[in-house]
Amino acid sequence: MGKIFKILTAGLLAAAVHSPASAALVSFTGDGNFSNVTNCNGGSPGCSITNNGNVLKMSGATWPGNQSSTLTITDIVGTNVPTNKNDYVIGKITWVNQATYHTDQNFNVNYTFSLNFTSPGSSSDSQVFNLNIRQTTNPSPDNVFNISQVTLNNLGPFTLNGVTVSDIHFVEYGDGWYDGSKWTNPECGTSTLKIVADFTADIHAPPVPEPSTWAMMILGFGGVGFMAYRRKRGGNALAAA
Repeated sequence: MGKIFKILTAGLLAAAVHSPASAALVSFTGDGNFSNVTNCNGGSPGCSITNNGNVLKMSGATWPGNQSSTLTITDIVGTNVPTNKNDYVIGKITWVNQATYHTDQNFNVNYTFSLNFTSPGSSSDSQVFNLNIRQTTNPSPDNVFNISQVTLNNLGPFTLNGVTVSDIHFVEYGDGWYDGSKWTNPECGTSTLKIVADFTADIHAPPVPEPSTWAMMILGFGGVGFMAYRRKRGGNALAAA
């Protein structure tokens, strides 16, 4: 019985030390907004920002329907995202460029991107971009200047509890193109500029037992305690005899 007791105890300790570790999960919010439009000098329907700050309507007479070109921010909420992810999307701006006429516009707007982590550790930061937007009469493409990769790189890296967030940068998808500081979109084009980052688990972080391992350990230690009780009770019975 004593040999079995020792083996069981050693096995449970080994499970506690060498059990598979659950990678730390990442939870965050990537929040963007527009503010402070300046030098928007005409066109129809004019420049404006929606109440929540997520949509910029640009000036310019358009056809059909007199619709404006728009920059639309999509806020990203990540909940319990596994680590070891490359180029994970943490923010996004979509540019729908309507065909405009009689509207050579050159105006500015602030774009602020904030990143807030709540798990596996708390950390936050934000960067402000003073965008210069130039809308030209057809058929030339339109441009957004000062949306700098260098400025975005200043947002990170973040060191959380067992996770490093790094390599934060812009990636363009769609009809347009991006050169690290200038974002270009042809007339009638739709272009999306995504903000991506790498989530890397720290291999030196202490392992966290799986829930199933915790259950096994609790049951196992309960069994060890019961066996110890049985041995003690059996010994007392022999002594009484």
